[in-house]
Amino acid sequence: MEKKSTGYVVPHTHWDREWRYPIWENRMYLRDLVDELIETLENNPEYKTFMFDGQVVGLMDYLEVAPEKKEALTKLIKDHRIIIGPWYTLPDLYPISGESMVRNLMRGKKEAEKLGGYLQIGYESFGWGQPSQLPQIYKGFDIDTVIISKNVDRTRAPRCEFKWIGADGTEVLATRLGDDARANFFMNGYLKVMTGKVYKSSDYEFQYGHDGQVFHQADGEGAVQDYFRLESTEKIHKEYIKEAVEKVWKAMDATRLPDDRAMMDGSDSTTAQPHLLDLLAEMNEQSEDIEFKSSSLEEYVDVLKKKLNFDELNEIHGEMRDGPTTSLSGNALMTRPYLKTLNKAVQNKLFGMAEPVSAVNMILGGEYEEHFLDKAVDYMLLSQPHDSINGVTQDKTANDVVYRLSQAEELAYTVYMRGLQNIVRKIDLSAYDKDDMIFVVFNPTAKPRQEVLEVVLDTPQDKNIWEFGIEDSKGNVRELQFKNRTEHISPVVHLQSRPFPYYTDRHTVFFETGEIPAGGYEVYRLTDLVTFDRKTKFWAKTRKTDGKEIAKATDRMENDLLAVKVNADGSITITDKRTNEVYGPLNYYESTGDVGDYWMYYPPYSNRTYTSKGTQASIYLKENGDLSATIGVDMKMLIPEYAYRPESYIHGKSERSESMKELPITTYYTLRKGSDQVEVKVVINNNCRDHRVSVLMETGVQTDIANAQGHFTVDHRNALPLIDAEGKYYNELTTQPMQNFVSVADGRRGMAVITDCLGEYELRTDEEKTMSFTLFRAVKNIICTEFRSEGYFPDQDGGQLQRKLEYHYAICPTKPEITENELAQKAEAFNIPLKPIQTNVPNAGKGELPASYSFYEVKGGAQVSCLKKAEEGNAVVMRLFNPSGNEEAVTVQWCKAIGKAELLDLKEDVKEELAVDGNKVSLDIPANKICTVRFELAE
Repeated sequence: MEKKSTGYVVPHTHWDREWRYPIWENRMYLRDLVDELIETLENNPEYKTFMFDGQVVGLMDYLEVAPEKKEALTKLIKDHRIIIGPWYTLPDLYPISGESMVRNLMRGKKEAEKLGGYLQIGYESFGWGQPSQLPQIYKGFDIDTVIISKNVDRTRAPRCEFKWIGADGTEVLATRLGDDARANFFMNGYLKVMTGKVYKSSDYEFQYGHDGQVFHQADGEGAVQDYFRLESTEKIHKEYIKEAVEKVWKAMDATRLPDDRAMMDGSDSTTAQPHLLDLLAEMNEQSEDIEFKSSSLEEYVDVLKKKLNFDELNEIHGEMRDGPTTSLSGNALMTRPYLKTLNKAVQNKLFGMAEPVSAVNMILGGEYEEHFLDKAVDYMLLSQPHDSINGVTQDKTANDVVYRLSQAEELAYTVYMRGLQNIVRKIDLSAYDKDDMIFVVFNPTAKPRQEVLEVVLDTPQDKNIWEFGIEDSKGNVRELQFKNRTEHISPVVHLQSRPFPYYTDRHTVFFETGEIPAGGYEVYRLTDLVTFDRKTKFWAKTRKTDGKEIAKATDRMENDLLAVKVNADGSITITDKRTNEVYGPLNYYESTGDVGDYWMYYPPYSNRTYTSKGTQASIYLKENGDLSATIGVDMKMLIPEYAYRPESYIHGKSERSESMKELPITTYYTLRKGSDQVEVKVVINNNCRDHRVSVLMETGVQTDIANAQGHFTVDHRNALPLIDAEGKYYNELTTQPMQNFVSVADGRRGMAVITDCLGEYELRTDEEKTMSFTLFRAVKNIICTEFRSEGYFPDQDGGQLQRKLEYHYAICPTKPEITENELAQKAEAFNIPLKPIQTNVPNAGKGELPASYSFYEVKGGAQVSCLKKAEEGNAVVMRLFNPSGNEEAVTVQWCKAIGKAELLDLKEDVKEELAVDGNKVSLDIPANKICTVRFELAE
């Protein structure tokens, strides 16, 4: 008799390249896994598929150590027996940029196709929450169905299947699967039948002498590492089959297809399970109504699409990052923050500087540094898997991530410098004299910029130059401020000679740039040279002032827009002179106990939270002039030295220590002429443990909505996370992720914080509407192997961050009507600095480019995510996005005539041809839309 119902058993693994074990130790276990997988599939043709966790790099890693298996492996992938992709690696999506997500999927597709194909389903079991633009990103790769694991609340998704609507309105079919999600069959059925033990019970423990031979290091250094079983004792316990069938079936009770249920068979580091077909045969033998079949995710999704009534599906809008914290590892955003800071620096240099300048070189007839850039992207993507980028690992692995990110940063910097060298060669400097001292300021962003810029300029010692003026290419005199002078010797390097020593006077100055063209540069010349007698011992040249310095006292700074008062405790108060609104106190510090782990913030029960408010700080004026002033603040917070972490959160003390220690913090506040933001640099020498340190801003902005830059959008979030039917919420989820800015506004006043390093904020519900930004969480090095057993490494202190930590951000009072695009543009300028390059007139020949030039410009309300060479051919690809809630008219203008312009999807397939007007293309970009455009420029 034909059975009524079908269970689609999908064997898979969740494979971290590095986590519990460093990468090469894990690589050896990976080799064992894939060797067994190949043998199992080749010997069991009925074993339909094995899914390799939605990524590609794991199989590439395997072939690196088992190249002789390439033919066998690629055959299985081509035959859809092993399913890989669509992701290259498995990133945590919140600490990385939207562009990094796109590049990950692009590389996943590219590498998977070399091996035989990829999964056309958004298998998203690894991300620690799903951003609001993920549906649009997936649709850009022709993926319309998404498997969600972490995490959507049952009140939002009472049934497994639903429509997920992204920030731009893109709709995909999604399923959260059932209980235990990706592990519902494995944990609820497989383990019980194969071990005779219920996984989530006290019976599930290793029994010495019964559960196989083990291997464990017995010296002092190695004893902290795990035990390893050398023999398998698993077998089919037929007496537990009916119980297992009932439990795995029930785990999917929330599905809208009661007779067709996904049976996800796998978890962290699970293998091919050679006994699976025998187990399914026995389950089918004992089950009257259900047929359990070896299946694939594609087969199950095909059934969903065929049988679901899509009109009945409820809709979930925006991001999915619901609690509890343990379901989405929600507090890892500022563990080992130095990794996230370095990752942001890599993304900025790679996407914002190196690729655009290399693309310009290609447009000018030079070389696009494809191989260097490709290597940089690879190093970056290999650093962004969820455990790696968050540093929730042993110290060795965190060090490996620093190495890879450092390689990516160096590669991006190298390409950027070579690209600028090539452009400088092409600038026509013939209008200048041979002895003129010249420098160029490059603006790689697609909007014109005008700033107060700090530059370091060398003049030949034999010219004895004490002071100078600066004029731009049009002869306009630029305002400047001298900071310091010193003698210097530099090597001048050339491949065809030994380096020449160059004896100079090095001048550090601030100057007002005037407008620097978008995607271009401006040439400047030193003028009005004032000399000095180098041999003078007395009566040295003195400095003059016009009395318009920005710092009005040791603790006060003021320009035309802002007045800044540094308070006695080191915090600041800002008056916005445009609106007469007063903000503050701003930028004071808080330390609270944290006895949680990498993934979850957990204050001790007997907690004590300390604030720097009222602390007596040492305040000093560091530099001052008409263009820029900086006030420094040194303080020491007296806080508990450590905290007691109760075992299992209940056994033993749960409190901060009585012993106290001084936590030194240095803060620098900088205000520049014409600027509406106060730049802040913070240096903390963390010498305490088990605590979370935050910086707080009392905004006074009466709102419960924070506007946080996300991935190609701005996420508008309530101060409190999802509130349940009882009016309660998870305390740990009041902190939320951010990209490069967060703002608040109430119709009367507003404030934003812009950053190139912070990744987590909290909008508190106090009367002052305080914004808090996590600087770090210092916690013990404990790794969750499974929920009852841990990997604890007492000799590894990396998670406690006993080191110097540096932060950089800006506090910006805003008018309430400031737009998302305006804030995004300010954040871009903060993250992508102008680049000054000193040069001189060449001895022979001249370039063809003018002294002021724009290669590309984007006019209107859109931001640029990338500018690079197309994946195919020598065209240029620009990715634009509109983070606002309104449609924006946008024009892209190039330095050359456009031969052809095409709108692409994210995988760079052509969607439509765009109308061209000479060197311009105009398009309307809907709210929150990503637009990728391919340009073929005239020769």
